[in-house]
Amino acid sequence: MPQPQQTNVLMFGGKRCGKTTVLSSMHSEINHALAGTSLSLQATRETTERLNAAVNAIQERMHEFADDPLKRIEVSDDPTDATRLYRFDLRVNNKSIPFNIRDIPGEWILDDAHRTEVQGYVREAQVILIAIDTPYLMSKMTVRGYGLYHEEYNRPGEILDFFQNGLSVEDLRDRMILFVPIKCERYYHLDRTRQLNLYNREYMRELKPAISAGYEGLIRYLRSTPELINHCTIAITPILSAGGIDFVRFRTDEATGRVVSLYQRPEFLRPEEQGYHPQFCEQPMLYSIIFILQQQLMQVREMGGLTKAWNALLGHYINSEQLRSAIEVLRRKIKRGNADDNEPSKEGFFFIQNPWNI
Repeated sequence: MPQPQQTNVLMFGGKRCGKTTVLSSMHSEINHALAGTSLSLQATRETTERLNAAVNAIQERMHEFADDPLKRIEVSDDPTDATRLYRFDLRVNNKSIPFNIRDIPGEWILDDAHRTEVQGYVREAQVILIAIDTPYLMSKMTVRGYGLYHEEYNRPGEILDFFQNGLSVEDLRDRMILFVPIKCERYYHLDRTRQLNLYNREYMRELKPAISAGYEGLIRYLRSTPELINHCTIAITPILSAGGIDFVRFRTDEATGRVVSLYQRPEFLRPEEQGYHPQFCEQPMLYSIIFILQQQLMQVREMGGLTKAWNALLGHYINSEQLRSAIEVLRRKIKRGNADDNEPSKEGFFFIQNPWNI
């Protein structure tokens, strides 16, 4: 029997922005979200060990608040000069489809030595995640509509250059591109804490205009041709990476000149929200799974038949009606903005364009 095609998710982002922590939280939450369907996502042992280590590391840092609730700590991943591959199996009625997430160093899109390699990863991927270090995007806001350090640390200009000059329109056609603001705890908690939200702002909804300004060139390019407007899905899916820890301010390291973000225990949280308590981490994965399955069903209708691999999947593993049912269950579980009003949800979720009707 032919094997179903492999699915691939590619993750971009600046160095030290915490992508591994996010992936570990995705891994721990996704199967709760898949409940009620015939789907599950299982990590290989090596991937499980790596992601569990990331969870343990952030939990150990957060334990430092136990003795000193007012303590401020630096939380960031060590930069890496290597790509990391996280291997999963998307299980459909106990049969497996390989589901890989590849995290590439932010510097690789600037390096000619890796350019061809990264182009290959993009062509293989159905979904591209652009991880955004939210404090750098939202804090010390400038007249340009985004934070003072955003360009240096989130690298939107370099990402635009790579997409515009390193990829063809065909490379991006029929892709889902998710802007994933991570470390959103400060803004989420401000929304819900009257004692702190003195100006009654909706900080999570402000992610949309900040991303629109901070990634203006990239978004404009992705909407520049009919091939991309009508075939490229773009959405904003925010994440609370750890839950009970808030960005508080930046400091500049005197020895290195590097800007460091400091975090502290949030004020006024309910006991069940304290400690390691990530939220929404499953959402980018749900978006990805729905998109991949919906894409296949739409291709079937357009082609008037099935590829051999997906005939094996739909015919022998699960029929198309069951697959549609699973997609509908998952669509009810994703967070989305109000399309009629062109406004994000209160948590900041929003489809910039949605040609596949996810």
